[in-house]
Amino acid sequence: MTEYKVNCLKNSEYETWDEFVDNSPQGTLFHKSYWLEASGRKFLVYGCFKGGQLVAGIPVVCKSKFGVRYASHPQLTPYLGIVFKPDHDLKYVSRISDQKQISREISKRLKEDFSSIKISFAPFPVDLQPFIWEGFTANVSYTYLLSIDDLELVWKNMDKKRRNDIRRAEEDGIYVETSSNFNEIFSLVEKTLRRQKGKVDRQIASKYNETLSERNQCKSLLAKNKRGDIIAGAYTVWDNKRAYYLLGGFDPEKSQRGASAIAVWEAIKFTKKELGLNEFDFEGSMIPEVEQFFREFGGKLTPRYSVIWRKPHMKLLSFMYESARSTFNRIRS
Repeated sequence: MTEYKVNCLKNSEYETWDEFVDNSPQGTLFHKSYWLEASGRKFLVYGCFKGGQLVAGIPVVCKSKFGVRYASHPQLTPYLGIVFKPDHDLKYVSRISDQKQISREISKRLKEDFSSIKISFAPFPVDLQPFIWEGFTANVSYTYLLSIDDLELVWKNMDKKRRNDIRRAEEDGIYVETSSNFNEIFSLVEKTLRRQKGKVDRQIASKYNETLSERNQCKSLLAKNKRGDIIAGAYTVWDNKRAYYLLGGFDPEKSQRGASAIAVWEAIKFTKKELGLNEFDFEGSMIPEVEQFFREFGGKLTPRYSVIWRKPHMKLLSFMYESARSTFNRIRS
């Protein structure tokens, strides 16, 4: 049996890696080298080779602090995880066996190189057993994947309230336009994040937008009222498989009922009619109100998994930090 070997790819191999991601069933925009470069963070792409052929890989963003090496995700990057070479010709049992061995080899290599690891996989079937066997902790969250082969069917399967909101917006004269001015959509995003007590770095988000704009892989869709005021918007990005709702928001002082819904609906239609893609990923949220908003578009509830691993001394440091923070908060209150 030919052994698997895990090596870090060279910069000169990134173009090959990006083509590999395009062809992999698990590959997403966020696995691409140019997305990771736009993050402004140092990253590595680990390739798994068999007989000199690239059969799988995983990118990670890495940082060092006080001599401790961390592997994680950059901002605005929901998915990374392992991507595999298509192997439709293999029997199911052979494919699963190969993927288990590959995942275990990669997880071992990551444990050698880092003291703390956090990886979120794309929302597709993923075998976490090899990671669990290597001591990783598994977690689950959710997204909604919307099949858009038939837009009429998408409209029919949408929640009645969501359809009524979109109709109401149209009756109120709200319309949607595309925009190449990223600051317009991001101003709405910042207003929304302030209410949710969240934060996204504008400089990093702008760099992503700049990179994707050059490749025609992003679009802002802005909902405007009769006066032409921007009141809500959706920012989507895409690869060769699907579009992703990456950012969105609304102006609470100007927004009208259905403004956000009609922006997302136009983003979905744009994905199908202009891009010719058949899937829209809402990219998930653990905020109940946001989750409900996404749910009512009729997408399929889909689990997305993540794994975490820390060296024993890192677990102790984390426990001590959380205990100290809890004590400080009690004293302060």
